[in-house]
Amino acid sequence: MPNINFTVEEINLINIFKTDTLAETLTQIAAAYSYMSGDMLTIAESAAEKLTALTEPEFAELSFVSADESEGDDYE
Repeated sequence: MPNINFTVEEINLINIFKTDTLAETLTQIAAAYSYMSGDMLTIAESAAEKLTALTEPEFAELSFVSADESEGDDYE
């Protein structure tokens, strides 16, 4: 599996658009480009570029945990 590091922002964006397949996830992200601008568009394009380096099986193995899901209950 390629060594790809996603930023927290990219992981959160991927979680918004994630489907069962890599191809459909990339399609969903690309479909939203016209609604994005500035930093959000930059993050989406970067995430999509990194995702294209993966195969479907590699994508299926990945677990994208959002920042708020990984913080636990310590900050309540």
